[in-house]
Order: sequence, then structure tokens, then C-alpha cells
Amino acid sequence: MKTMKQRFQSILALSMLSVMMMTWMLAFGAPAASASVQPTGELTFSALSGKYEKDALLVKGVFVNMSDVKINKVEKFKLIVKDAAGNELATREWDNDAFLTGLSLEPGQSQKWDVMLPGAVQGADLKSLDVTYQMTCATEKWDGRGEGVHIFIDNRKLNPEVAPFIKDGSMLVPLRSTLEALGAKVEWSPETQTVKATKGSDVMTFKIGQKSSTINGKAIQFGVPAQIVDGSSFIPLRDASEALNCTLFVRMHSATSMTIVIVDKQ
Repeated sequence: MKTMKQRFQSILALSMLSVMMMTWMLAFGAPAASASVQPTGELTFSALSGKYEKDALLVKGVFVNMSDVKINKVEKFKLIVKDAAGNELATREWDNDAFLTGLSLEPGQSQKWDVMLPGAVQGADLKSLDVTYQMTCATEKWDGRGEGVHIFIDNRKLNPEVAPFIKDGSMLVPLRSTLEALGAKVEWSPETQTVKATKGSDVMTFKIGQKSSTINGKAIQFGVPAQIVDGSSFIPLRDASEALNCTLFVRMHSATSMTIVIVDKQ
């Protein structure tokens, strides 16, 4: 049985966690849909990229379950795709489609889907696509989520060796394990305190304690610098993920429970 002091410490820890997550959600703001998404509803669909193929528009998208229930299938789905200016490019509906009815996602899981939209409006700028949708899902109760920050990277749950924390509105996570989970090879130069992260053709370099960084030789700025705390190295999660061409999905389920899903755009 917990003593009064232990109960007080537990309440204090949960209160601090709640404040930390609320601070990060406020700092998260309302970023561009192409970079970071704050979903609503049981299942989220987001466009990762788009390109024309003859008279059709191919949208590479992803379903992400940010809810508190398990998704067993999508029975009906209607998709409308617009460009950044709000011009409608294409629309399509599915009813009992084989891929959608076979979709099964627990909270935190994602599934990519390439959508071909025939007869799409041609000549639009496809750098940033906006999608709206309606869907009917079959769901079931799920009790697997506990308190804390739950981070998933391409369907793998990140179990950091030390706890993430918030500083100046940025969530910092263990450096090496996070970059490796994002698919990067990490090289560390202790003499210059420099990190080099290579993911395919993308190369990101930065120094501990500095906000300035480069991705493929182009200068970028972190919200807060990578840093060493109590012997462990940390990196800002959102900055690192977006620099390595990933999209973030964020949802706060309660004052003490948050889910972050990171999906590679490739």
C-alpha cells in the first residue's frame, strides 16, 4: 500500500506530465498539413505526396489510427483532393473495397495507401495537397494505452531508454535511438561534438548545443539545440523528423496521455 508521501509524489508526477504535454501541444500550433497533422475522429487519412500519371492523379497517402479504439475495417470512403489554393482536383468514392475492408489498425498504427484518381484536373501545383474525406469504420474497444507519451515510428513503438522532456516548447528525445528508428545511420564525432545522420540520400549534420543544422548542405534551424543532459544526448523530435522527410501526427487523449505517430513520406 502506498504511503501518503508516495501518493503525493505520484499525483505530482502526473501533474507535471500533464503540464508538459499541454505545453507541447500549445507550442505545436497549427503547422502545415504536409508536415505535421493534429487529427480528429477515429481514423485519419493524410496525403504524403502526389504526382500526375497521364490523365490521373496518384496520391500517396497514409491511414493513421490516433483514436482510442481498434479499427477493424473501413466500409465506405469518400476522398476529395484539393491543391494548396483550395481548387478541387479530384474526388472518388469506395464501397466495400478489398484493401479498405482488410484494413486493421490498433491505436498508433499506420498503413500507407496509393490512390489513383482518374480524370483529375491537370497542371496543378502538387507540392502541398489538402484532402477531405468521409468514412464509415468498424471498430472495437481497445484498452492497451496507458499514461505517458507514446511514440510510434512507422508502426514500431519507440521505447526510449530515458524519458522525453519539454524545453522551450520542443519535445526532446534520446538522440541515437530516435534517429536510428527514423532510419538514419548515426555517426558521432566527440572532438567536435558533431552528429551526422544519413538516411538514404539525405544527410543531416548538427552540433550539440547549437540550433543551426544542415540537411543536404542546406542550412536549417532547430527550435532548441540538441543537448546532453545527465550523460544522455537528446534531439528535438519534430525538427529531426521533418528534416528527414517524415510527417508527424499528434493527439492528446487526456491530461496525462499523448500519442505521436511519425510516418516516413517515402
